[in-house]
Amino acid sequence: MGDEIKATDEARIEIHKAKCFFEFNNKEEEFWEDFNRQIDTIRLMPEAFQVRYRNVRIIMLARFNYSIHYVVKPYGVLIYRFLNQRQNY
Repeated sequence: MGDEIKATDEARIEIHKAKCFFEFNNKEEEFWEDFNRQIDTIRLMPEAFQVRYRNVRIIMLARFNYSIHYVVKPYGVLIYRFLNQRQNY
């Protein structure tokens, strides 16, 4: 398995929306620290988290109420979704 991390367009949009929200609330730096810490965890141990649905694994951000939904691929990891856990769908 490779070391590359990619994100779907939908995940990129959700990450951007979260960044804008936390930038507005002066918490952008803390958000990026938390996000990058979890990305580093995924990079080091991509299969450490259980498969939840359709080969998708989930890791929660430690400080913020978001989760990263990802799939392990031969080239590395694909971030499938980035979800706020308080949204109504």
